[in-house]
Amino acid sequence: MAKKRIHQIAKELDIASADVLHKAKELGFEVKTASSGLVPEDEELLKLAFAEESSEQDIEEETSVEINEEATLTEEDQVIEKDETIDEVENVDINIIEVTEGSTPEEIASIFDLDATTVVADLMSLGIMQSLTSTLNNDEIEKLFEKYNAIPEFAEKVEIKRSDIIESEKFEDDPDSLKTRPAIITVMGHVDHGKTSLLDYIRKEKVASGEAGGITQHVGAYNVTNESGSVTFIDTPGHEAFTQMRARGADVTDIVILVVAADDGIMPQTIEAINHTKAADVPMVVAINKCDLPEANPTLVKADLTKYEVVSEDLGGDIPVVEISATTGDGIDDLLETLNLVAEIEELKSNYEAEPSGFIIESRMEVGKGNVATVIVKRGTLKAGDFIYAGGAFCRVKSLFDHNGVTLKSVAPGSPADIIGWDTSPIAGDQFVAAKNQKTAKNKAEENQNKLKQFDDTAYTVESRVSEMMQLLQEGELNTINIIVKADTNGSVEAIKDSLLKLSDGDVSIQIVHAAVGGIVLSDVDLASATGSMIVGFNVRPDSQARNMGQSKGIDIRTYNIIYELIDDISEAVIGELTLRTEESVIGMVDVKTTFKAPKVGVVAGSVVSEGRVELGAKARLLRDGVVIYEGSIVSLRRFKDDVESVNEGLECGIGLSDYKDIKQGDVIEILGEVAV
Repeated sequence: MAKKRIHQIAKELDIASADVLHKAKELGFEVKTASSGLVPEDEELLKLAFAEESSEQDIEEETSVEINEEATLTEEDQVIEKDETIDEVENVDINIIEVTEGSTPEEIASIFDLDATTVVADLMSLGIMQSLTSTLNNDEIEKLFEKYNAIPEFAEKVEIKRSDIIESEKFEDDPDSLKTRPAIITVMGHVDHGKTSLLDYIRKEKVASGEAGGITQHVGAYNVTNESGSVTFIDTPGHEAFTQMRARGADVTDIVILVVAADDGIMPQTIEAINHTKAADVPMVVAINKCDLPEANPTLVKADLTKYEVVSEDLGGDIPVVEISATTGDGIDDLLETLNLVAEIEELKSNYEAEPSGFIIESRMEVGKGNVATVIVKRGTLKAGDFIYAGGAFCRVKSLFDHNGVTLKSVAPGSPADIIGWDTSPIAGDQFVAAKNQKTAKNKAEENQNKLKQFDDTAYTVESRVSEMMQLLQEGELNTINIIVKADTNGSVEAIKDSLLKLSDGDVSIQIVHAAVGGIVLSDVDLASATGSMIVGFNVRPDSQARNMGQSKGIDIRTYNIIYELIDDISEAVIGELTLRTEESVIGMVDVKTTFKAPKVGVVAGSVVSEGRVELGAKARLLRDGVVIYEGSIVSLRRFKDDVESVNEGLECGIGLSDYKDIKQGDVIEILGEVAV
């Protein structure tokens, strides 16, 4: 439930903040400063108290007028003068200053005209260990302002995405001017299931052998033409590239090939790929690879896919499934034919005669060529000598190359090319658009650069996202809540999914965008950003990267160890009353490098503090692969041979956990600090 701060109530009543604070304390409300909040019921009681006091004063004044009008007037003048004096003193003592949520010590230093190092030192004196550029939470800012005899009035930090700053240009063409174009295909699937080997075979080139660990090291785009027709493949280094480009508004992909190994079956990244594809609302074709292996079982793979609502055509569904071998080439022709059939159904068309436009797939610096960008043309025909701009970069197209380095004269819609001639590297996902001349292209790029000067590539803060979502739900403008579910076991995942889906009512529906076993990782945050989802975890935690990226992108990540609390929270979201949960906060992260035994303590974790700080006696969670396997407290903390109270970021230490010995190398320990709700 939303709370209103004391100083806001004081403004509404036109009464000094100190008086309102005093009255609130008299009524027994738990408030400390003028920035403390009251729930609506307490606020109403407080206002009633002032209303009663005001009416009593009116009666007294009327009585005193009857007794001695002249004396009363003098008295009233004195009271007014006294009140004005009190207000003046209070205005001096209580300085209410507006500050942006998540401000850094550096930013606060500029507000008070102090040296930034002084602010950091003052924070340390309050027991808050932060660097010059660390973001402070509201509690930390309140404590710091109290030291400076000030009260913060928090302003929401609403930052805008790049795609909101530079919107993609939309074009309308006469239907008679449209011709069929090649489909643009993205290949997705679990690592080592044969994505690159498939493209490798299709292109008749061997590039996979030069890539470390079988993982694609670069982004490329390749056009393939055979008897069935022409298609363009985008080879991405993972689902992140696909999702991040969608988050920037670049809907490049027409069809997704989901590669599943016939011997391995459904794996975590396979499920991710399915959910990413569904979220993008892109047609899918499943390629069951490695069917030449003796242990291959494509029938089982098809059956397993049905669990994720991917039902093959031969099982009565609408998803084409092709059995292939990227090693022998079996089924590849069938796959290409299927892709062309799907493309035909999608009726992919473009205007070949229009001014060219498309999207940047990847950019890089190459020796002897300068800034090179791989692009996909979506409309028009791109030629050498054309002037184009993308985001804050512009280009006179000096040369066009295919993926083999062969010079091209022109590039038609649905086809890729490498372009040289850029003044600076364009950003992947940006739309490129043709201009009449170099001056126009340069001016457009500079215009975009000016727009981006204040741009920080983060989405809204968690607070503003939650606030905005609740407002839209209450106003009836939002009818779907997107959720990503991560849990420690399959049973938990299914139970949570079923319970959440039952919360849907006639006005608001719950959409499970992705559900899987395991810790909350970076790809979950990317998917949440692209789909506007919140992430809920049961008995699992976000890793350091996911948590930091979630904070920077404003993704609401909630973790629970009691299912009914999770369900209650989402139930509140359905009725538009979800609030931020701030019962406990992660104040440090520790990586376990080794373990050893010590007398009295037992097993000690030889660790490095990777983030924040560790405090003796603090609550702790032990995570293994993102899953919570222990909750307790730190009973022993040592630096070398000395017992210490705390250890800061970057330092080594030995940690002993209360009544727990099964610590292993590679574990992560979360250090928790209690914060007031």
